Amino acid sequence: MKDFYAKNQTYLFYQLLLLLLTPLVCLFAAGFPPVSWSNALLLAAVLLIGIAGTVFGLVAGLGLSLAVLFVFGSILLWKAFVSSAIFLSPGEIVIWMAAILAAPVVTGMLHKWVATTTAENQEMKDKFDQLVTIDEPTGFDNYKRFLFEMEDEFKRSRRTGAPFTLLLIQVKYFQQFQTLYGAKETLHLLQSLSGVLWNHTRMTDRKFRIADDTFAVILSNTKEENADIVIGKIGSLFKTHVLANQKQAVTLSVAFGVASYNEGLGDAKELVQHANDELEQYIP
Repeated sequence: MKDFYAKNQTYLFYQLLLLLLTPLVCLFAAGFPPVSWSNALLLAAVLLIGIAGTVFGLVAGLGLSLAVLFVFGSILLWKAFVSSAIFLSPGEIVIWMAAILAAPVVTGMLHKWVATTTAENQEMKDKFDQLVTIDEPTGFDNYKRFLFEMEDEFKRSRRTGAPFTLLLIQVKYFQQFQTLYGAKETLHLLQSLSGVLWNHTRMTDRKFRIADDTFAVILSNTKEENADIVIGKIGSLFKTHVLANQKQAVTLSVAFGVASYNEGLGDAKELVQHANDELEQYIP
């Protein structure tokens, strides 16, 4: 759990703030009575133990607590047998020893509870992310769904002999566009490109956004030569993009990769690799 607070600094801030405000509230309720140097040092020690328990957990807090108790006990023995000066009453000694022992227990348990709760929330978020298959900016399915659909389509073609073709479309220099024009224009670009694919492919063609800059379309019952017709329809539309402010049009560099099912392929991953190879070697 040591990495917990590195990723959740807000929780740490509020816990430490609560820890530091507690003695101030108590002093305020008591009317801010004068505090001796010995009580001030012991209060600082208890707060330090509480901070250790809050940040590092019960074991660290208890370790520091035992060290403080050892020093505190040594001072009491020295005062009793050497100096003979009494700086704390027996009641105060009992209260401070109880506080030194209680501080790591309370803050350590709080640390464990918050860390456990956050870990459970993260686990639930991870499970939720596994169930979500929609790319929000485009409305297309995401990469996880793409892999599932490719396996399903590949098995269907192997079973029935029906053709299908995978079309990959990559927007070159996508990161540079994002850096130059910002998040709003990038979202507009993705929505424009997805609109082109929605309008110029069939409803039965499954569409995906498999990377920040890459779309995929599974063209069912389509041979590779027929995919060229799709590329011809969407190619020019992809290359010219009008910005959201309607004041400027930019030219995009777009690459295509195509691969079709054939019986010589071992699995869907091999077909995807063929399409990726074509994508990398694509020359406009």
